Amino acid sequence: MSVKSVLKPRGGSVRSANSSGDGIQKLHDDLITWLYADHGAFYNENVKKLEESTGSKREVFAYGLIGLSCIYMIVGSAAEFMCNLIGVAYPAYVSVKAIRTEGTDDDTLWLIYWTVFGAFSIIDYFAMSIMSYFPIYWVAKAAFLLYLYLPQTHGSRMIYHAVIDPLVAQLEKSFSGKLPPPPVESVPPPVVLDANNNVSKPSDQQPPPQ
Repeated sequence: MSVKSVLKPRGGSVRSANSSGDGIQKLHDDLITWLYADHGAFYNENVKKLEESTGSKREVFAYGLIGLSCIYMIVGSAAEFMCNLIGVAYPAYVSVKAIRTEGTDDDTLWLIYWTVFGAFSIIDYFAMSIMSYFPIYWVAKAAFLLYLYLPQTHGSRMIYHAVIDPLVAQLEKSFSGKLPPPPVESVPPPVVLDANNNVSKPSDQQPPPQ
């Protein structure tokens, strides 16, 4: 069973959760489903041994790994790389798969994500200044990126329609009013040749006989 097949909305359609609490609960349920799914003999045997030797369930280790990742993105030297990897690796993979399909619905979905991702990545230019006041910046951004593309939330659609699209429409409206009108191209008169195949001037042209 693949990650994509597990981490998809129930009912077969992609939709946003009714509330953030419902989305988090659904994400937790899907994570538990994925952790206990069959991922091959190596995963099944080693995870089972780990549970038996420690007396802890596998979801405890999963959340522990998430917690360690969050701590590293606060104090680690490669926090920016790790954060952007979270926001690029999986979306890039499924974007390639979306391009290969014949339909365009998934193409539009991931194009919206990359549009929102690019728009908010501009904030990274001020990351060092922000971290002096907000040291968990990369953790917050990683959580934000997950919120944008996970099937349980698909927050990129909401942000695109609420912020990005109206902003671009307003910019287009402002620019269209300030741009000069396009120049009117004058059409040159037709070239007329006389009996000697010389170009005759307009004054030399005689009206045709009646």
